Amino acid sequence: MENVSICCVGDSTVDRFFTLDNSEAELLCRHNDCEIAFKYGEKILIESYHKSYGGSALNTSVGFSRLSIRPSIATIIGADTDGKDIREFLNSNSIITEPVIEEGETNQSTILIYKRERTIFSYHKNREYSNLALPKTDWLYLSSAGDGFEGMIAKISELVGSGVKIAINPGSAELKNFEALSSLVAKSEMLFLNKQEAEMLFEEQDIKLLLKKILDRGVKRAIITDGANGGYIAEGENMFHMGIAPSTLVDPTGAGDSFACGFTAGIINGLSLEESTKWGMVNSASVISKIGANDGLLNAEEIRHRVQEATILSANKI
Repeated sequence: MENVSICCVGDSTVDRFFTLDNSEAELLCRHNDCEIAFKYGEKILIESYHKSYGGSALNTSVGFSRLSIRPSIATIIGADTDGKDIREFLNSNSIITEPVIEEGETNQSTILIYKRERTIFSYHKNREYSNLALPKTDWLYLSSAGDGFEGMIAKISELVGSGVKIAINPGSAELKNFEALSSLVAKSEMLFLNKQEAEMLFEEQDIKLLLKKILDRGVKRAIITDGANGGYIAEGENMFHMGIAPSTLVDPTGAGDSFACGFTAGIINGLSLEESTKWGMVNSASVISKIGANDGLLNAEEIRHRVQEATILSANKI
C-alpha cells in the first residue's frame, strides 16, 4: 500500500464506563422498548470502572493508525486537564494533532454497562467547527461532530472538490440536519448508517430499496449496519448481506466505528467490497470483546489472520 493519509473530523470525549452488577438494577421492557430501573436516591454499587477516550473521530483515528494508514484528527478538545490527557493519548497512538483546537471544556460521556448493553450519558459543549483548519490529506473521514458541524462543510467541500476522497459516518446532529450534508454525500466514497438511521432518513424499510435510495444520492458505496444481524452493503448492482464475526460481547461501545474503520481501510488497501466488509466485521468483533471503544482495535496482520479464521463470514447476495 502506498503511504496514504486520512484526516478524521469530528468529536473527542473522555469516556467513563461503569458496569452495573446485575443485582443492582433491572430491565423493564414493553415489546422492544426497555428501560433500566434502579433505586432512586440510593448508593448503587458498581462492579467495575474503566476510563478511556472516545468520540468517533478519535476512535477511527486510532484504528487507522493501527492499520498503518497515516491519520490526523481535526477535533476540538477542552483547554483543561482532560483535553491535555486526550492530546497525550492521541500522540501516543501516532496521530497527527496539529489540527486540534483547545478551548472551553472537554466533552464527557458516562457509559452504564448492564446486561451487555450500554446506555450513554453525554455532555457536549457547543463548538465553533468553522475554526478548524483541515490539513492536506488523501482521505477525509467525517463522523459525529455535534451541533455546529455545518461550519465545516465549506472547507470540506473545497478539499473534496480538489480530489480528496471522503467517507461519511454521521452522528445524531448530522442526522437531524442531513440535508446540510447533501453535497458531500453526493461525492462520498462511503456512507455508513445503521438500519434505524437509514429507515428514518429515507422512509423505507425494504433493505434493497433503502440501499438503492442511498446510492441514488450519489454515494459510491452504501453500508447499513444492523447490530447482531450483520450488515448490508451495496455498490452499483452488487448488493449483499454479511453476518457478524464470532465474538464474546462485553461492551458494544465502538462497534460501528471499528466496523467503519476496518471497512474503509480495506477499500484504501484496494481490497474487494466483500473482503473490506470482512475487515470491518472482525475489527468490530474484537472491539466489543473489551470495555471501551478502541482498546480492541486490530492491526492489519491481526485482521488478516482473523479473517482467515472466520470462515463463517460470507457475502450473501440480496
